[in-house]
Amino acid sequence: MNGSVSVRDRLWQHIAAIRMIDTHEHIPSESSACQSHTSLFSFFEHYVSSDLVSAGMPRESLEAMRKPDSGLSLEERWAILEPYWPFARTTGYGRAMLEYIADLYGVVDINRDTYLDLCQRIKAAHKPGWYRHVLKEKAGIDLSLVITWPRQSVVVDQEFFRAVPILDHYAIVSTRAELEALEKESGYAIQTLPQLMEAQEAALDRFAGQGIAGVKIFLAYRRTLLFERAPQSAAARVFDRVWLSQTQDLAFEDLKPLQDFMTRRLIGLAAERGLPIQIHTGLQEGNGNYIENSRPTLLSNLFMEFSDARFDVFHAGYPYSGEVAVLSKMFPNVYADLCWIHAVSPLAATRILGEWLEVIPSNKIFAAGGDSNYVEGAYEHCKIARRVAHEVLSQKVEGGYLSEEEARWLADRILRENAASLFRLG
Repeated sequence: MNGSVSVRDRLWQHIAAIRMIDTHEHIPSESSACQSHTSLFSFFEHYVSSDLVSAGMPRESLEAMRKPDSGLSLEERWAILEPYWPFARTTGYGRAMLEYIADLYGVVDINRDTYLDLCQRIKAAHKPGWYRHVLKEKAGIDLSLVITWPRQSVVVDQEFFRAVPILDHYAIVSTRAELEALEKESGYAIQTLPQLMEAQEAALDRFAGQGIAGVKIFLAYRRTLLFERAPQSAAARVFDRVWLSQTQDLAFEDLKPLQDFMTRRLIGLAAERGLPIQIHTGLQEGNGNYIENSRPTLLSNLFMEFSDARFDVFHAGYPYSGEVAVLSKMFPNVYADLCWIHAVSPLAATRILGEWLEVIPSNKIFAAGGDSNYVEGAYEHCKIARRVAHEVLSQKVEGGYLSEEEARWLADRILRENAASLFRLG
């Protein structure tokens, strides 16, 4: 019977049946999603929006188009989008949107003839049960790791999610007002560096007790990923200056010792509690940033000095994917994550995964993660991840690099088992 079915077909049948672990999302609760005024234009909250701005759309126009409370009609929103949509629809972001719109809403294109009907379909679909339909039934995602922002609850629906909180705001305080906000959030008095350290540790312990899967470092959007050793005494002097500062008048160079100290301390605390650390590297979402701040090799000192910590290096470090490969090969505590890159460029994801499988031990590669603000994006990004894994593994079997049995085993590892093991998901 198998003789009439090609290797590619057999591999696809296997890959399509894997219940994936999605290593990275920003999806809100289903109740929040159902209560929001979602339309087609809500999906331009991120990703495709970056390409629209890159293509020339004024940012103020983008904000008016996508914000539900801007007062614009659907017709006025389409008038803003229409001149720029042809240029964004051909990027990886645009194609991903077109595909999930077709798959989930039955509308084969986004144009002036379809957008009103599409908005109605989206509104009708967003009701209880939508998450189960999209994530479980359509996407085949068993669990997603979802980022929670500062002051956001880490209590999530564990049928679908495990939380990974961002605790960067304890490291990047720059004014007394920000310290006072941390006091309200934490319930701790924070007037000295030791009190800031105590509040951060208490927050981490509280979150750990609520079942988080890891912690996230997001700072590549704001500063370099080079976190140097800073003695507590130097960090304390910076803290004292922050406590006295009523405005944001301290430069990054002034604040860096405190940021470095508190970030490194967070890594140590997470390692002690067996919590992996997810780190943004590579391309920053949005428009206008310093890509060199997010080079993965800037983290080498942390990987060496925190040998008991486990680091999940995000986004293939794109465009520095070779750096991620080398770091994951060199360091036992570094893992390589393709999350988001499937939507940036399926071709790049295919090239990178093909290379990684030849460079990195196979238990250290995560090949599924959407990094989306909504379930539709998670569905599509993970659908592309399956296609990419299928293409790469098929090529390696056809070329003689892998046996078919090895390819099936690798598919299980990179789409599910590796993440389940690192994040202790059972």
